[in-house]
Amino acid sequence: MDDLDKKILGELQKDARVPFRKISELHGISIGTVHNRLKKLKDDGILRGFVPILDTQRLGYTIIALVYIKVEGGHLQEIEAQLGEFAEINVIFKTSGIYDLVLIARFQNMIDFSSFNNKVSKLLNMKAETNIVLDTLKDEYFIKL
Repeated sequence: MDDLDKKILGELQKDARVPFRKISELHGISIGTVHNRLKKLKDDGILRGFVPILDTQRLGYTIIALVYIKVEGGHLQEIEAQLGEFAEINVIFKTSGIYDLVLIARFQNMIDFSSFNNKVSKLLNMKAETNIVLDTLKDEYFIKL
């Protein structure tokens, strides 16, 4: 990936619906070059897709939980697979340190959160510690290219 790829991706991070023509005009390249660069970035797995960024608060998902998981020896893949089935979980990080996994889950109300918490607590071979997010200070999906 070179500087031109970074510039193209930067434009898409600002607005994924930006026309290829506008990107080509901004950076003095042909529309075909934009198309070919994006195809290569997609083929290489750098560009995984285009998705809308939703305001979860406005959609009613006002509760965010951070769940820290410590897995008993030899059961990590099993636990990862089980947790991957939970629709409430948006992110699963495999981490170093005290905890093996850190999850981000979102809920519309405390009843949904409590139900989720009960299901997680019934999983075998792991222990979970859950924190509720009090305030979001930064929530961005963009990276500096």
